Amino acid sequence: HNVVYVATENDSVYAFDADQTSAVAPLWKTSFLTSSSVTPVPAGDVFTRYANHDIDPQVGITSTPVIDTSTNTIYVVAMTKENGSQYVQRLHALDVTTGLEKPGSPIIIQASVPGNGYDNSGGRITFNPKTEDQRPALLLANGVVYISWASFGDTDPYHGWLIGYSYT
Repeated sequence: HNVVYVATENDSVYAFDADQTSAVAPLWKTSFLTSSSVTPVPAGDVFTRYANHDIDPQVGITSTPVIDTSTNTIYVVAMTKENGSQYVQRLHALDVTTGLEKPGSPIIIQASVPGNGYDNSGGRITFNPKTEDQRPALLLANGVVYISWASFGDTDPYHGWLIGYSYT
């Protein structure tokens, strides 16, 4: 198949046959909303100081995924709200032919660095999955998936992050 992949703010990824000329069911669909306690993040949760929500009504998968053609893997970052108050961002590695998670996937995104930013704790700044907007497309280079983040609505609190993950 020639395939077009679609990632949504509703935390789902679809694969469609790109040669179809009429509406057909997807080849596969993967949803990261694994239970009733896992939802996309309501826009109002992250746009706390910015009246105009450029992502609305919810935040799920915002960035463009990347495909590793040598391993038939599509990488995607999904943001979820879990158990009513926990925010999580995960890097998923999906098989491009089935949409199933590859072994070892997903990975919860976590990081911290030394720093004296406004929200440091003991001289360390920790990645905050609620306030970091993962909008730029993912990049795959030399087996490393690079992910970057900025702010929601160009307002604090946030820190710019660039993190590389090696799936292997």
